[in-house]
Amino acid sequence: SDLQSRFALFAGPSSEKLGADVAHLLGLNANALSVGDFADGETAVHLRQSVRGKEVYVINSTTSIRALMELLLLISTMRRASAKRIIAVMPYYGYSRQDRRTAREPIAAADVARMLEAMGVDRVMCMDLHNDSLRGFFSPVTPVEHLLPGPVAAAYFHEEFCSTIFPDEEEEENDDDDASLEKKKKNYPKVTIVAAHEGQVARATAFRKVLQKLSGDEDIKMAFISKRREFGAQKEYEPMLVGDVKGRKCIIVDDIVNTGKTLVSGIELLAESGADGVYAWATHGVFHVPGNDAPQLIQGAKGLEFLLVSNTVTYEGLLPSKVRQLSIAPLLAEAF
Repeated sequence: SDLQSRFALFAGPSSEKLGADVAHLLGLNANALSVGDFADGETAVHLRQSVRGKEVYVINSTTSIRALMELLLLISTMRRASAKRIIAVMPYYGYSRQDRRTAREPIAAADVARMLEAMGVDRVMCMDLHNDSLRGFFSPVTPVEHLLPGPVAAAYFHEEFCSTIFPDEEEEENDDDDASLEKKKKNYPKVTIVAAHEGQVARATAFRKVLQKLSGDEDIKMAFISKRREFGAQKEYEPMLVGDVKGRKCIIVDDIVNTGKTLVSGIELLAESGADGVYAWATHGVFHVPGNDAPQLIQGAKGLEFLLVSNTVTYEGLLPSKVRQLSIAPLLAEAF
């Protein structure tokens, strides 16, 4: 097809499934490449078809040193193979939490940006960066698109709440629209959006605005959990809740869940404070490292209805019932 002749889509090993979903939605074939190791452990990358003169999209989450090296070498390979433009699609931007210098340490998020540019990337697409200022680590000639899945997640929770109001959807389809709207407003649960910590207040506020528009309910409140330590080097902290959650359904909003300990402590705090039910949304469920028991820890959290994460990070195992996954493939496909 004409589209296939002008564009090429490649998915690295850390985003192979996601890349296949995006390609299917776009009506493209996920292009063939092989990524493996040489006998000495060095990363080996080989393209199996020409990309000369094409606009090339490379999807790969940088979830590890290996995944980062694979992305860098893929970009270098495309550049040397005479691709017209190279777009690095990073559903999960590894090292994004190392975005400032507090002592004798690197600003790793900036160093990753410099390496990508050195390899010859023309444009970068990221999904829900830990800090929006990370875009400033790239030079002005390398535009960075920052995609936000929060509105899609808010719609998911809205549908979840509506399903309790309208358990039989087929019957409701025949009802008068005004009557259905009135019933929805009357029976919509009391909801509080809870920022997982101070740094998530802006993300939680945006999530709340979308849910307010979808539900037509202006009574959706905001709260946040303070996790400030009394001393900078202090490892343990006592979480404090700021806001009203008693008798209300709470949705904790965060960008990354890794060990699950912060999330579980927040769930316990909300349950102790009288929340009617606790839900959670985090864009990146970083559970892929072998031995990470976060899904099991979250499954055992009392008071949690479910945690919703996206598929920016591939998890090879089977997620427990309380951890649900939302596909971002449609959002990526629309942005291409």
